[in-house]
Amino acid sequence: MKRSLLLLLFLSMPLCASAQTAASFFPAQSGYKWHYSIATLDTLQNMIPGTERTRIDSLSGEMMYQGKLAKLILTLNGLLSDSSFVSLEGSNGFQYIGSDLPLSTLPPALADSLQTLIGWYSTYRFAQAVNQNYTLLTRSFTIPIDSSTTVPLVITITGRRLSDQTVAVPFGTFTNAKRFLITTSVGTQVLPPPFPPLPLFSIPDTTWIASNTWIVKRVTPTVTINLSLFGVPAFTLPGQITQLSTQPLSAPQRAPLTFELHQNYPNPFNPTTTFTYRLSTASDVRLEIFDVLGRTVATLVQTRQSAGTYRLNFNAAQFNLASGLYFYRLTAGAQSETRKMILTK
Repeated sequence: MKRSLLLLLFLSMPLCASAQTAASFFPAQSGYKWHYSIATLDTLQNMIPGTERTRIDSLSGEMMYQGKLAKLILTLNGLLSDSSFVSLEGSNGFQYIGSDLPLSTLPPALADSLQTLIGWYSTYRFAQAVNQNYTLLTRSFTIPIDSSTTVPLVITITGRRLSDQTVAVPFGTFTNAKRFLITTSVGTQVLPPPFPPLPLFSIPDTTWIASNTWIVKRVTPTVTINLSLFGVPAFTLPGQITQLSTQPLSAPQRAPLTFELHQNYPNPFNPTTTFTYRLSTASDVRLEIFDVLGRTVATLVQTRQSAGTYRLNFNAAQFNLASGLYFYRLTAGAQSETRKMILTK
């Protein structure tokens, strides 16, 4: 009997492990589309009528991005588009955070501090014990209040896997969805370490993830932020609820009729800029950056994409590029176009 129980336990171990891999929660097919409905929440965490809007995310293949094999997700939010990256390694789902921070518009000291937030984070840990916290990041930095006053802040992001839950969304009902609570907490370092920072506010974010589907629901509550300690009036940060839905865009986007690579904006730039291009037909796409000697310094896109308009954020600091003239080239099938851009520091 004892040997039989040990054999049964041994045979069941691979099944348990495979059920917890991050890849089993992500769609397998390229071109998968998620249709989301989004609404703003009031202070009682109820949806505000008239704030409903839609968003479409499209799985656009895989590419190497900042050292990881990543799923490229293109987002169409009304007339705006964006991109994000997800990497699936073992039981962890990584997200790349911060590449779209407007660092060039911030004071240099604050921009340098926020630059340290950019990177990969194992946000969703599917094998994590239930109700056990894990820390994604802790960073200390200062922000200017006025020309002579700065405030020392500490930002901490923690995760917690909650118990599985059946969740109903407009698309349908998902049983045993994985549920994660990701909390961003901000405090001020009144006394030097090892004293803990004085808490200022926290923003909890709850996400439901279903097998072979990925995110089916996400709720970020409305939070009142009180910074009266620094003479700043209290204000409310609106929350929102995002749910997987079959609702299409109210104004469907038509595929563009021409192949076109737009001039990056801003240009000159330091260190971030945005590339926008249009594809007339589904193509194998490659977007590369070259220096004045013709050497490839970055490959931003290398995948097959459907006809449509794409927008991609680029941060030169992530590639350690020096100031100067660069060229970027878009190739889609037999079509190609090259433009110039200038990085200034």
